[in-house]
Amino acid sequence: MAGPQAEPWRWPSLDQFDQPSAGFTPADCLREKPEAEADAEDMERLLQESSQQARRIVAEAREQADRIRYDARSEALKETRGVLDARLREIVEEEQAAFAEARAHLLQQIEQTAAERLIEIEQDLTALVAMMAEKVIRQKVEADDGVVLDVVKATIEQAAGADRFVLQVAAPDEELVRRATAELLALADGAEQMEIVADEAIGRGGCIVETERGRFDARIESQIELLAEEIDRVTGEGEAA
Repeated sequence: MAGPQAEPWRWPSLDQFDQPSAGFTPADCLREKPEAEADAEDMERLLQESSQQARRIVAEAREQADRIRYDARSEALKETRGVLDARLREIVEEEQAAFAEARAHLLQQIEQTAAERLIEIEQDLTALVAMMAEKVIRQKVEADDGVVLDVVKATIEQAAGADRFVLQVAAPDEELVRRATAELLALADGAEQMEIVADEAIGRGGCIVETERGRFDARIESQIELLAEEIDRVTGEGEAA
């Protein structure tokens, strides 16, 4: 008994691919196009929004970076200003201390120089006064013999009470003094002896009286020295005051 016979294989018909699927119409293609365009618009909008947001983020980042740099710069300037102010104060204090030290040193030098100069001036003044006094006295002696006798009399009065007098006078004044011996003895308050001696070392107008009580120097040179000493004493007391 023969079995069932196999049917021959056939190529599928291409027409079946040309037939629309069940439920699909050409209008469906028209509806798909606007949805694609909408998707593209959404994509473009998203891209624009993303770009704007990116620009905004970049701008904010830049602004924040600028603010950070500004704050950092301000802080650095503040710290630098503080350091400079502190250093400036140190420099000012150092300069003030140096100025005070220099001023004190200068004042000390000025005072020392002034004191030395004052001593020189006083010495010059003393010498000048002594020279002028000596000049005036000698002129007075040359012009008036009475001045010579006044000097001798004043010296004898200082030595009054002695028994023996030796009067040493300038050679040009010897004769003048001898003529006044009686008057001089009376001033000597009862002296027993009075000797008059000419001495070339004594300038005119001066004298030296020697007694047992001591020696009395009335030379003009000695009187000028006493005057200079008195000036020094007075100026010295003025400085001390």
